[in-house]
Amino acid sequence: MIRFSLTRPLLLLAAALAFSPGMLPGTGVFSTAQAADMQQNTTQLDFSVMGQAHAVPTELTVRLSVRSDSPSAATAQKDVNTRMAAAMKLAGGQDGIVAKAGGYSIYENTPEHGPKSWTARQELELSGQDSVRLLGLAGQLQSQSLMLEGLDWSLDDATRDRLLQEARTEALKKVRSQAEQSAQTLGLRLARLKEVRISYQESGPRPVMLMAARMADSAPPQRSPDEQTLRVNVSVQAELSP
Repeated sequence: MIRFSLTRPLLLLAAALAFSPGMLPGTGVFSTAQAADMQQNTTQLDFSVMGQAHAVPTELTVRLSVRSDSPSAATAQKDVNTRMAAAMKLAGGQDGIVAKAGGYSIYENTPEHGPKSWTARQELELSGQDSVRLLGLAGQLQSQSLMLEGLDWSLDDATRDRLLQEARTEALKKVRSQAEQSAQTLGLRLARLKEVRISYQESGPRPVMLMAARMADSAPPQRSPDEQTLRVNVSVQAELSP
């Protein structure tokens, strides 16, 4: 969006010229008058430009969970703890894969008809850049009765920083040329760029909702990444003069 505004004439020039050379040094009167005249003829131009960079996500996150139902809260928790320990041990032996045990919950089920029971549940998050090995590991864990909750693709930190720099550079290269083109269209010239503000916009991880699977013979999950876009918005305030 481009907004134009023309500053209102000031009375500083007339006031400055009212002084005699004897009252103030001539250079001082001239400086004040010149500044006032410049301010009278300034047009303010606000506009925004955008730079973009695209890339295929480089990091995959797999979310799984361990769940156990039992008439006894202690039994449900013990089962979850044992299975999570086995899952962490298996994942911990994989180079380039980060395994994190997540939230833990235990709650009582009280149906209107039937016996009460307890459910214990804990989340497991696996992340890495080798999607083939990561998906293979997820398949192994599924065969051990872990439930697959979802997959998320994202950018690793180094790639994200590089892309943001590319998008920022693209946007800043557009600033001066667009300001000069706008000034020329208005019959003015670009005097200076007063303010430059930069903001970032990044698409978040791309989630893939999956049905939980507990089949012992389930195949490893498959998911191809979609290209992501990072955007940098540069807002500029420019001064135009005749």
